[in-house]
This record gives sequence, C-alpha cells and structure tokens, in this order.
Amino acid sequence: MSLTLYSAHYGAKEPLNREVFGPFAHVRRVLFTDQSEVDFPGVEIVHDPLDGLDPARASRRAKLMPHRYLDGDWSLWLDNKSRLKRDPFEILDIATSGKSAAFFAFPHFRRDCVYHELQTCWENGLDDFRTLKERQRTYRAEGMPTHSGLIEGHFILRRHQDPAVAHFGERWFEHVLRYSRRDQISFPYLVWKLDLRFEFIRTLDWRETVEHDFLDRAHRVPDFPRKHRAYQAARRFYHALKGR
Repeated sequence: MSLTLYSAHYGAKEPLNREVFGPFAHVRRVLFTDQSEVDFPGVEIVHDPLDGLDPARASRRAKLMPHRYLDGDWSLWLDNKSRLKRDPFEILDIATSGKSAAFFAFPHFRRDCVYHELQTCWENGLDDFRTLKERQRTYRAEGMPTHSGLIEGHFILRRHQDPAVAHFGERWFEHVLRYSRRDQISFPYLVWKLDLRFEFIRTLDWRETVEHDFLDRAHRVPDFPRKHRAYQAARRFYHALKGR
C-alpha cells in the first residue's frame, strides 16, 4: 500500500516546522502552502493561494479533502505543530490491522465531548464566540448526544480515495467554511449525521507516535477575545492545589 505524509503551512502566525515529518525520508512527503518562497528539501511543495480565505480555513482544504490532491492509497495528515516519531509504515500496519474502517485518529487526550470542546474554544479565543454558541445551540436542538467522542485533529490516517471518506471530507470542509473554522468541532457532529465508519487508534501510544505540540503555543496570541478568564484562572488554581 502506498502512503503519503502531508502537512500545511499558511500565513505567518507561526513558523514552518521543518521537523513535522520526523526523520522519515523513505516515504513521500508533501507540504501545502500559500508562500511561494518556501524551500523544504526532500519535500514536495504544493503552492496553494489563500483565494480569499483566512489562513486557518485555507489550510483545511487539503487537510480535510486529500482525495482532491493526492493519489495512491493512504495519507497521513500531520499538523504543522507536530513531529512524527514513529515509522509511518509501522503506524499504517498497526493502526489498520484487523480493521475495515478507512479513517483513523487518536482520541482527544483530554476531552470526549464536543460541548466541552466548544467551551474550551471560546474560553481560549480560538474562534468567534457567536459562531461557537450558534453551533452549541444547533447541536443541542438536533439532539446530538454528549460525550460522543472527540478526535485529535493534528494526526489523521485515512484511505483518502474511499468514497465515503471523500464524501465526508467534502461535507467537513463545507462546515468549516460556513461555521466554525475548528474542524475538531464539526467532526463528531458530521460523524453522527453521516454515520462515518471510523476508528480511534488504540493500538498505538500517541506519545510514542507523534509529538503533537512540538511548536510552543503556550504564548500564542488568540485571534478572538477570550471568555471566562476569571473562571479559567480559578480552575488552574484548583488543579494546582490538587497537584494535577
């Protein structure tokens, strides 16, 4: 089976992470970017203009719809902030062994509920508060259950030419364009709506597989105002007292 590693770097908010693919040069590697001057030895560069989108949404085009851009059997998406630590062909073999699904991702390391993810996003200024609240109201009105699962969107393994996966990716990108740019929010909702057959990766330890916060984002400046800052401070103080 063929496998392509790919990532994206749009805008100038964070630097290009040249460690994103790790030391694995025996596999095809592709970077999508709007910056024509990028040089990344050993990596195929696909120049992709913003075309009126903000960098966050532009980076989702290839991320969510690799079937439009990549040939072959499988693709492994790695967010620019990540660094691959394990041989990608081993990952493919172990993650898919005995599984019939065509979409694999690690479960979120902390949360399993889209409603908690929405709250985290508006608390940290990761998207427009009104947009996030609208999604919360819509999901509740339609009866989406709580604790229905949440993925770590920085690492996605999929058979990208699978018809169901390709259709899902098209709808996923539509939601990112129309609603929140946070694709981890729309993913569980669309899984629930479209009944995508996917698997959480449980046969690999994510800490041994990928460093998901290789770039330091602790001091990033959010694009939107933070909410509930006093509550966040109190919560951090509480967890510090508990030794967490």
